[in-house]
Amino acid sequence: MKQWIGIAAITLVAVGIGQARVRSEGGEQGGKSLTVNKGGTLDVSIGGGDVRVATWDKDEVVVRVRMSDDEEDDRDVKVSQQGNTVQITDRDYTNEIERLDVTVPVQFNLRLETADGDIVVRGRVVGEVNGETSAGNITLGDVDGDVGMQTSGGDIRTGKITGRGSLRTSGGEIDVVSSTGELDLKSSGGDLRVGNVGKSLRAKTAGGDIVIGDVGGEAIVSTAGGNVRLGKVAGQASLSTAGGDVELNGGTGSIRASTSGGNITLTDVSGSVDAKTSGGDIQAKLTPSGKGKSRLSSSNGTIRLFLPASAKATITARIRIQGWWRAEQDAYEVRSDFKEESSRRDEDEREIESTYVLNGGGESITLETVNSDIEIRKLLK
Repeated sequence: MKQWIGIAAITLVAVGIGQARVRSEGGEQGGKSLTVNKGGTLDVSIGGGDVRVATWDKDEVVVRVRMSDDEEDDRDVKVSQQGNTVQITDRDYTNEIERLDVTVPVQFNLRLETADGDIVVRGRVVGEVNGETSAGNITLGDVDGDVGMQTSGGDIRTGKITGRGSLRTSGGEIDVVSSTGELDLKSSGGDLRVGNVGKSLRAKTAGGDIVIGDVGGEAIVSTAGGNVRLGKVAGQASLSTAGGDVELNGGTGSIRASTSGGNITLTDVSGSVDAKTSGGDIQAKLTPSGKGKSRLSSSNGTIRLFLPASAKATITARIRIQGWWRAEQDAYEVRSDFKEESSRRDEDEREIESTYVLNGGGESITLETVNSDIEIRKLLK
């Protein structure tokens, strides 16, 4: 029979210091509270079992423990209080706990560690939240503070994070509603999904899609096997995938985008672009900043560049021909809404090249592809 064990007795051995051992006695007992102040800390370190934390408006901490079926009488859980810190551990770091339930004030810091189980925090937390599990999922509500969570074998899901966030999983997905601060995400095998990020973003996964809203600072995003999609990025952006599409819906800095097997779509970009794909098309809607250089390169796809009619730029569009020159040279072309400055067809170099000087010239833009077309169009408002 599963057994719920509350805090049967807590003996205060000194002012501000208390300690109790919670032991299976058979049957069910109600949890007894510890009096705390707002802004304290809950420190949990157990050898196994789920950890569930809920928040409320009371200045109390209540602990309940559910032991596993094979729990032995001499296995116990120690709950201690020193000042405004409540610590919960299991003696000898055993794996007899099935579930630990703790209720804490909303304004409280959390340090949660279990060797084998889920970590769940229900309700809003005002404070820092840190935790680790070796084999479970992590679920958090809204956190008004910094967050650092890690799991070796599960998913991570959080509500709104008002502060910095660092989330790591070795075998699952990461979902974040939004973050106002810096956000650092890493997964060895799952999708990454985030709403808006207030400051910089680092997101890396070895095997999934990455979908992000707007980013208020720099964005460094990479996946080894999925698509990358972002909203607007206020700072520099580096976006890469080894096996999918890359899509950016707005940027104002230096943008780098690369894929080994997909398309690249860049919309409403102001600044410079370095985009490269080994097996897909590139489409970019670019307003040159006049301070950098842009390059769009595909090994076997169509390149479409859209520019404002008023843009100052010098464009070199180059198509490399593979195969029989006489047959292939007429199959591909550079098409443009802008007046061509010069062109050439070089059989020795096996290249078709056109040059465009827009509004007296300006920022250098290079377009290169192999056995495909290049289009340069006026960006319609």
